[in-house]
Amino acid sequence: MIKYPKKVILIDLDNTLTDTEGNSRTAMRLMYEELGLSAKFPPFDAFWSVYSSCNDKLWARYRDGNLSRERLNELRFSWPMSLMGVEDSELTDRVCEVFYKYFLPMTGTVPGAYELLDYLRPKYRLAVLSNGTKSSQIVKMKNFRFEPYFEKVYLSDDIGYPKPDVRIFQYALNDMSVCPEDALMIGDDFEGDIVGAANAGIEQVWLHPAGWNGERPVPSLTIRTLAELHSVL
Repeated sequence: MIKYPKKVILIDLDNTLTDTEGNSRTAMRLMYEELGLSAKFPPFDAFWSVYSSCNDKLWARYRDGNLSRERLNELRFSWPMSLMGVEDSELTDRVCEVFYKYFLPMTGTVPGAYELLDYLRPKYRLAVLSNGTKSSQIVKMKNFRFEPYFEKVYLSDDIGYPKPDVRIFQYALNDMSVCPEDALMIGDDFEGDIVGAANAGIEQVWLHPAGWNGERPVPSLTIRTLAELHSVL
């Protein structure tokens, strides 16, 4: 359980407030259909499976400091396409372009996101702490109408250190003039959000629909839905 009263709540964006996975899948299907990729690639479900696997591995390498943002962006589409037997730089660029055409305007949220923000905003100082691409996150903040809720937006692209590096957490704490005991991190990514915050001395709330399954370190609190926080904070 959470031990101390809090002044600041740091909140992850992707798959904590925004339904990034669901929005991505929808945008990818629309791109797949618009470009007629069934002629070159496997059926969509198989296409999505390969893309998702590669994307997860790339983000893990980025979090670990083994991949730059620039290289991640270069490989995000070209690597899965190569694994599916297509080496075509022009098509890769087109896939990226059309995907983002559909993805960036999407506003699907994790259930309870706005209700939670409405509940938290009068009681706490709120800040976004995200590894997401700066260009995408800025658009999301506007499209999702999140800007009025947050005092600060901290992005790894700006700070230079991705979660779980403790320096991004320390930067946010220093900038908001609070000590670790006065802050709380809410996020869905165990390594980035929970391990990173724990290493920085910040208590954490892990949004994980499956519940806690013995992962270490033990999160301060594990929730299955955002609505559970209304009775805790």
